[in-house]
Amino acid sequence: MKFALIMLYLGLVSCGGNVSYDDPKHSSVKTRLIALDVAPKANLNHPVAIDLLVIYNRALFADLLKVPASEWFEKRNQYKLDYPSALQTWEWELVPAQVVPFFKLPIETRRAVGALIFANYVTPGMHRARIDPYEGVVIRLQELEFMLSPLTE
Repeated sequence: MKFALIMLYLGLVSCGGNVSYDDPKHSSVKTRLIALDVAPKANLNHPVAIDLLVIYNRALFADLLKVPASEWFEKRNQYKLDYPSALQTWEWELVPAQVVPFFKLPIETRRAVGALIFANYVTPGMHRARIDPYEGVVIRLQELEFMLSPLTE
Protein backbone atom coordinates (compact mmCIF):
# COMPACT_ATOMS: atom_id res chain seq x y z
CA MET A 1 0.00 0.00 0.00
CA LYS A 2 2.82 2.40 0.93
CA PHE A 3 4.56 1.73 -2.39
CA ALA A 4 1.35 2.41 -4.32
CA LEU A 5 0.80 5.73 -2.54
CA ILE A 6 4.37 6.85 -3.22
CA MET A 7 4.12 5.92 -6.89
CA LEU A 8 0.77 7.73 -7.17
CA TYR A 9 2.29 10.83 -5.60
CA LEU A 10 5.33 10.75 -7.89
CA GLY A 11 3.07 10.33 -10.90
CA LEU A 12 0.98 13.34 -9.89
CA VAL A 13 4.05 15.47 -9.27
CA SER A 14 5.56 14.61 -12.63
CA CYS A 15 2.34 15.56 -14.44
CA GLY A 16 2.04 19.06 -13.00
CA GLY A 17 3.19 22.25 -14.70
CA ASN A 18 4.65 23.02 -18.10
CA VAL A 19 8.29 23.06 -17.05
CA SER A 20 10.56 21.16 -19.41
CA TYR A 21 13.74 19.95 -17.79
CA ASP A 22 15.40 19.84 -21.20
CA ASP A 23 14.94 23.60 -21.54
CA PRO A 24 18.26 25.28 -20.54
CA LYS A 25 16.32 28.21 -19.03
CA HIS A 26 14.91 25.83 -16.42
CA SER A 27 16.44 23.76 -13.70
CA SER A 28 17.71 20.26 -13.85
CA VAL A 29 16.44 19.77 -10.29
CA LYS A 30 13.82 17.07 -10.53
CA THR A 31 13.67 16.18 -6.82
CA ARG A 32 10.25 16.54 -5.26
CA LEU A 33 10.22 14.00 -2.43
CA ILE A 34 12.91 12.96 0.05
CA ALA A 35 12.87 10.03 2.46
CA LEU A 36 15.44 9.54 5.22
CA ASP A 37 16.38 6.06 6.39
CA VAL A 38 18.41 6.24 9.61
CA ALA A 39 20.28 3.03 10.49
CA PRO A 40 20.38 1.88 14.14
CA LYS A 41 24.13 2.65 14.32
CA ALA A 42 24.19 5.63 11.95
CA ASN A 43 27.21 7.92 12.31
CA LEU A 44 28.86 5.47 14.73
CA ASN A 45 25.82 5.81 17.00
CA HIS A 46 26.00 9.63 17.16
CA PRO A 47 23.41 12.21 16.07
CA VAL A 48 23.99 13.39 12.50
CA ALA A 49 23.19 16.83 11.11
CA ILE A 50 21.76 16.76 7.58
CA ASP A 51 21.46 19.88 5.43
CA LEU A 52 19.53 20.02 2.19
CA LEU A 53 20.65 22.86 -0.07
CA VAL A 54 18.78 24.13 -3.11
CA ILE A 55 21.00 26.50 -5.07
CA TYR A 56 19.85 29.13 -7.58
CA ASN A 57 23.25 30.46 -8.70
CA ARG A 58 25.47 28.42 -11.06
CA ALA A 59 28.79 29.77 -9.73
CA LEU A 60 27.78 29.08 -6.12
CA PHE A 61 26.61 25.59 -7.08
CA ALA A 62 29.96 24.88 -8.78
CA ASP A 63 31.79 26.07 -5.65
CA LEU A 64 29.64 23.99 -3.28
CA LEU A 65 30.31 20.87 -5.37
CA LYS A 66 33.92 21.10 -4.13
CA VAL A 67 33.16 21.68 -0.44
CA PRO A 68 33.33 18.77 2.03
CA ALA A 69 30.57 18.51 4.62
CA SER A 70 32.88 19.53 7.47
CA GLU A 71 33.60 22.84 5.73
CA TRP A 72 29.94 23.41 4.88
CA PHE A 73 28.87 22.98 8.51
CA GLU A 74 31.71 25.22 9.71
CA LYS A 75 30.84 28.03 7.24
CA ARG A 76 27.12 27.56 6.54
CA ASN A 77 25.99 30.65 8.44
CA GLN A 78 28.38 32.77 6.38
CA TYR A 79 27.18 31.16 3.13
CA LYS A 80 23.60 31.97 4.12
CA LEU A 81 24.56 35.59 4.84
CA ASP A 82 26.57 35.94 1.62
CA TYR A 83 23.94 34.33 -0.67
CA PRO A 84 20.50 35.04 0.83
CA SER A 85 18.61 34.85 -2.47
CA ALA A 86 20.77 32.17 -4.13
CA LEU A 87 20.62 29.52 -1.43
CA GLN A 88 17.70 27.80 0.28
CA THR A 89 18.38 25.35 3.10
CA TRP A 90 16.59 22.85 5.31
CA GLU A 91 18.34 21.41 8.33
CA TRP A 92 17.74 18.30 10.44
CA GLU A 93 19.50 16.67 13.39
CA LEU A 94 18.77 12.95 13.40
CA VAL A 95 19.59 10.21 15.87
CA PRO A 96 20.31 6.58 15.01
CA ALA A 97 17.17 4.51 14.27
CA GLN A 98 14.98 7.64 14.16
CA VAL A 99 11.82 7.38 12.04
CA VAL A 100 11.54 10.34 9.69
CA PRO A 101 8.49 11.33 7.62
CA PHE A 102 8.81 12.16 3.94
CA PHE A 103 9.88 15.70 3.05
CA LYS A 104 8.29 17.37 0.05
CA LEU A 105 10.26 20.13 -1.66
CA PRO A 106 8.33 23.34 -2.39
CA ILE A 107 7.32 24.08 -5.97
CA GLU A 108 9.69 27.07 -6.30
CA THR A 109 12.70 24.75 -6.16
CA ARG A 110 12.00 23.89 -9.81
CA ARG A 111 13.90 27.07 -10.73
CA ALA A 112 17.08 25.92 -8.96
CA VAL A 113 20.29 24.96 -10.73
CA GLY A 114 21.15 22.18 -8.29
CA ALA A 115 20.44 20.45 -4.99
CA LEU A 116 22.88 18.93 -2.51
CA ILE A 117 22.83 16.97 0.73
CA PHE A 118 25.54 17.45 3.34
CA ALA A 119 25.80 15.04 6.29
CA ASN A 120 27.95 15.90 9.30
CA TYR A 121 29.53 12.53 10.04
CA VAL A 122 32.21 11.96 12.68
CA THR A 123 34.21 9.90 10.16
CA PRO A 124 36.46 11.60 7.57
CA GLY A 125 35.14 12.06 4.05
CA MET A 126 33.27 14.42 1.75
CA HIS A 127 29.80 13.36 3.00
CA ARG A 128 28.15 15.37 0.22
CA ALA A 129 25.95 14.27 -2.70
CA ARG A 130 23.79 15.70 -5.47
CA ILE A 131 20.14 14.73 -5.27
CA ASP A 132 18.83 16.69 -8.26
CA PRO A 133 18.82 13.80 -10.77
CA TYR A 134 16.21 11.94 -8.67
CA GLU A 135 12.48 12.75 -8.58
CA GLY A 136 12.23 10.92 -5.31
CA VAL A 137 15.30 10.02 -3.29
CA VAL A 138 16.05 7.96 -0.20
CA ILE A 139 18.96 9.19 1.89
CA ARG A 140 20.26 6.16 3.78
CA LEU A 141 22.28 7.24 6.81
CA GLN A 142 24.60 4.36 7.59
CA GLU A 143 27.28 3.69 10.16
CA LEU A 144 30.23 5.37 8.38
CA GLU A 145 28.64 7.30 5.50
CA PHE A 146 25.38 7.89 3.67
CA MET A 147 24.09 6.58 0.36
CA LEU A 148 21.41 7.74 -2.06
CA SER A 149 18.96 5.62 -3.96
CA PRO A 150 15.92 6.39 -6.09
CA LEU A 151 12.64 6.30 -4.18
CA THR A 152 10.87 3.33 -5.75
CA GLU A 153 9.40 1.41 -2.84
